[in-house]
Amino acid sequence: MKIPASLKSEIAYSRKLFDAGLNAATAVRDGTPNQTLTPELARAARGAWAPAAIGAAIGVLGLCLARRGRSGRDALMGGLVGGVLGFGGGVIWSSREAAAEIARQAARNLGTVRDAHWLEKHPITYA
Repeated sequence: MKIPASLKSEIAYSRKLFDAGLNAATAVRDGTPNQTLTPELARAARGAWAPAAIGAAIGVLGLCLARRGRSGRDALMGGLVGGVLGFGGGVIWSSREAAAEIARQAARNLGTVRDAHWLEKHPITYA
C-alpha cells in the first residue's frame, strides 16, 4: 500500500509542529539558571500543601454533610479525592508562570513553522 505524497507532506508538517512545541519547553528549561525546572516544581509542590489540606477538608465535610449515616470509609475517600484535587490545583497555580512562558515560546515556534509551511505551499515569485 502506497502512501500518497500529500499525506506524507502533512505527516512531515505535523512532526515539525510537534518538534516546535517540544523545543519551546526545552528552550524555557535551558533559559533557567540551573538548566532544569525541577526547583520550580519543587517550590510549587511545597506551596500546594495548604490547598491540599483545604481540599481534603472540603471533601470530608461534603460527604459527611451530604450523606448522613455513611461509613467513615466514604469520608476518607472524599478527603483523599479532595486532597489530590487541592494539591494538583495548588501545583498548577504555583507553576503558572513557567507554563505561561512555555506557552508563549510554543506559540512563537508554531507561528514560525506555520509561516514556513504556508510559504512552501504558496511560493512568492518576484518579478
